[in-house]
Amino acid sequence: MLLLALPILIWALTGSYFVLMDLGYIRSDHVKPVKVNYLSLSEFNYPVADVYRRYPQAETISLKNLANRNYYQVRIKGKTLLIDASSGLLVNQLSEQQATAIAQRLQHPQSIASDAKLLRVTLITEHPPSELAKRHLPVWRVDFDDSASSTVYISSSSGEVVTRRHDYWRLFDLFWKWHIMDYDDGEAIDNKLLLTAAMISIIAVLAGLFLVWQRRRRYL
Repeated sequence: MLLLALPILIWALTGSYFVLMDLGYIRSDHVKPVKVNYLSLSEFNYPVADVYRRYPQAETISLKNLANRNYYQVRIKGKTLLIDASSGLLVNQLSEQQATAIAQRLQHPQSIASDAKLLRVTLITEHPPSELAKRHLPVWRVDFDDSASSTVYISSSSGEVVTRRHDYWRLFDLFWKWHIMDYDDGEAIDNKLLLTAAMISIIAVLAGLFLVWQRRRRYL
């Protein structure tokens, strides 16, 4: 039981964090733009018919306003392309200024604090941090200095916010690794270490109950 005291304590503490924290907040569901830009087809000088002719294999074609500029967003075989709605030019990569403008639209009282400052804007093309899936590369990483140290990852090719992270999520992720005893990537919930610790814990609890019952019989 002394050997099991530490993992049992960790299970109790991490489990309490999971229960007490709002999962929607952990997933950053609140980090979204509050203002909706309504689009008018008259603002799109490049006809959508020309986009269809250029990309007949397109799965979807949608209209987007990113950093106060209009685009066609074309999805083809899992990839997203941006076509400038004024010139018809393919946008290979959003600029740092455009990524900054997209991130700043997420700042309002119900999201990232309006007075939070941007610490840095970084383009990531390889070796992503553990909190970002490699499939999203390349992305712009935008870090804020708010109380939760929020980070927004914006696809440099589509302008979409692909991932939102903050310190409470990072703590959740760390606690999850401890909880399932997978200290590598925190994904193997059926690992042998967890199974062994759980089985020994069950045996120890049953043995303890048996000893309590035996002691109780002595005083009857």
